[in-house]
Amino acid sequence: MRLLTQKLLFPLTALLLAGCATAPVNHTAADAPYAAPLHRVSKIQPVVGLVLGAGGSRGFAHVGVLKAFEEAGIEADVIVGVSSGAVVAALHAGGMRAAELEATALAIEDNDLLDFTLFGPGVIEGGRLQAYINDTLHNRPIEALQKPFAVIAAERETSRMTIFNRGNTGLAVRASASVPKLFWPVMIRGTEYVDGGVASRVPASVARQMGADIVIAVDVSWRGSSEAQQADVVIRPQTIRTRITDFSQKIANLAAGEDAAREVVPQVRELLARVAQEKNDAAAGAARSLTSITLMLRAVGAM
Repeated sequence: MRLLTQKLLFPLTALLLAGCATAPVNHTAADAPYAAPLHRVSKIQPVVGLVLGAGGSRGFAHVGVLKAFEEAGIEADVIVGVSSGAVVAALHAGGMRAAELEATALAIEDNDLLDFTLFGPGVIEGGRLQAYINDTLHNRPIEALQKPFAVIAAERETSRMTIFNRGNTGLAVRASASVPKLFWPVMIRGTEYVDGGVASRVPASVARQMGADIVIAVDVSWRGSSEAQQADVVIRPQTIRTRITDFSQKIANLAAGEDAAREVVPQVRELLARVAQEKNDAAAGAARSLTSITLMLRAVGAM
């Protein structure tokens, strides 16, 4: 019996060990995420920036926000995502509309995104989340998505913010969502990255750097984020407090996001109208100035 037990245990142990790495892989491929200078979006109409903040499973509320805004005809021109907010933001930037996002959120289970491990620096490795994002987006890098998109991660050693806006989308989102001690850190070109919420849970200023005239921040953190106050509109859904990996309240949290976004729709529309008028006035003033200068130069030339 003892010999039989050993014969059964040894292959099982070997199988477990073979399937479990113990340290993060250093991602050095050409498509590994990196931070390029932020491109400022510019257009005649107001540029709307949407920032989806960190908050674990409460991030399902972000889907409800997008649903309410789409119904109201409000579209984000640039989008910033942190942690669970980066998951939703990546899919939306990649072209998923509200109905598809909602269907995906309702169908998804924790095992679709979370790969629990027995060994290593955390209990969730993160590769499954990376694969899910890349598969869903057909392996498009950040710069090939339909909307300008920035992913926030934090350097593990310094807690300094990194803004990934180029390269492998799934790997960038994985880094942004790697909650310390729960997820493995993600190593990219020799630097380890963890959850972007360590640096900033709702980095409204990043959307402003990307050219947003109007910044809308969605804060689903428990305690609220001071960085969100830099936004023009702050949405704080009344989410149900759950563990980071607990998906059991996703329907309620999605509804909370939808309700909270509907409340601010009048405010956003008022801002859009005001900023549109300001931009029109500025453009008209610039045109008048240019005309005056042209006439003056002609007059000087005729003398």
